[in-house]
Amino acid sequence: MKYMLLFIKNEDATLDDAARGPHYAAIDEWFAAIGRDGKLRGGEELQPSNTATTIRFQDGRPLVTDGPFMESKENVAGFATIDVADLDEAIAIAKLWPPKDQVVEIRPVVTHDDMPHHPVG
Repeated sequence: MKYMLLFIKNEDATLDDAARGPHYAAIDEWFAAIGRDGKLRGGEELQPSNTATTIRFQDGRPLVTDGPFMESKENVAGFATIDVADLDEAIAIAKLWPPKDQVVEIRPVVTHDDMPHHPVG
């Protein structure tokens, strides 16, 4: 099954220069380990939420605005897509996420095979 791991952090929290290197080295190793196991399908760090562009539909027409969908101190900082046997394996992988000050949300991915008659959108 495919799962999306969403890495959620408080954007107000910052790392000092001494902590930044080990922080990213641990994350790089986590991604490398999942990749070596053949379970990683993709993933990236995201720019801060203030760089977002949001499209809302008003009366069926798109309205484009700068900024995140909603104001919040905690925002999605990145993601990984994994392909594993089941939720238990996804949980085991997520528990190894190095930044212990972040939240990891695990969500099953709906594939086209799951919903052949319902295209996205």
